[in-house]
Amino acid sequence: MIFFWISSVVMLITWALGIYTTSVASNFFLFSALFFVLYFIIPILKNLYKIIDLCLLPLLVLAMFENILLLWLIIGTLLVYASIYLSTKSLSIYLGYLTFIIVLAPLLDQEWLLALIGLLASVLFSFFVISWKQADVEKERYKDKYESVYSLYRASKRQVGDLEKVTRQEERNQIAREIHDSVGHRLTALTMQLEAARLQAKDSESQKTFMQLKTLAQDSLADTRSAVKTFKTEDTAGLQAVIQLIRKLESESQLRVAITMKTGVLGIVLSNQQSVTLYRSIQEALTNMMRHSLSRQAAIEFQIIAQRDLRFQVTHPLKEKITITEGFGLTNMRERLSEIDGRLTVRQLGGELHVMGQFPLEVKNDD
Repeated sequence: MIFFWISSVVMLITWALGIYTTSVASNFFLFSALFFVLYFIIPILKNLYKIIDLCLLPLLVLAMFENILLLWLIIGTLLVYASIYLSTKSLSIYLGYLTFIIVLAPLLDQEWLLALIGLLASVLFSFFVISWKQADVEKERYKDKYESVYSLYRASKRQVGDLEKVTRQEERNQIAREIHDSVGHRLTALTMQLEAARLQAKDSESQKTFMQLKTLAQDSLADTRSAVKTFKTEDTAGLQAVIQLIRKLESESQLRVAITMKTGVLGIVLSNQQSVTLYRSIQEALTNMMRHSLSRQAAIEFQIIAQRDLRFQVTHPLKEKITITEGFGLTNMRERLSEIDGRLTVRQLGGELHVMGQFPLEVKNDD
């Protein structure tokens, strides 16, 4: 974009200088208007029409300016402008075309020396422009490679984190099983032995003491089972766990995500499948955002609908209007939501993309 504005400013200054230093024909301003119309519509044209447009512009300049130096300066600026939109191969052909015009202009006036100077200057300038274009293409290629490697790094980091989490949970489950098999079984055996001792006791005082010891052992067994159950459970569950994963993704991907939760959302209970589906859907929506938005900002809203459904919506600005086609990501998101009786809606509104999903909450009976 910066090259577009620099080229445009240089072109306007050169044009003004040409009007000031040379006499202009009656049709000069008509040609000038046509030139700048063709000049500024180049970014919105398709490739073939863009090349045709760029080929017409030097001919208009040749018809309007008699000053060879101004002609060369305008064509040089036009070349820099064209290098923004043309591929390296197309730019090379266009350079040959412009060189022909630069040499042709003084030859029409039989200025052989100027034609030679123009040829040498054009070859030298073409070398610099092609080198710059190749460097720019190489930079974009390395940028794409960097994005690809960085995406792979983020995915690997998430996989390592998930593996650590699974490993940690397996270790916790193993410790919980050991506690249950050793301490739990011994407390159970102790409770049975205390009951047997209570039944065999001859005086009421001893029976009362054994009963108290049995109650203490039963309470210890209940506490141990409760601890084992807690130990085997994840630290967080439901929507809180999903929000933690979103914040982790936000940090890893350098995103800025604003999360809004309507009344009652934090109190809902989600099954493991619902939690995974919710997180994966939001993750895919944020991945789409990184492809179609330049701001890397998104807003996520959670809302309970009619006390039965959970609705989530991911909204982000678009850098340009897009045609919504469901690729692998959106199709996978729709299938995941369908598995939990949910649905997906994707739409564009006012320069923003809205990805909305909704699924019913599980109803759990207290009895």
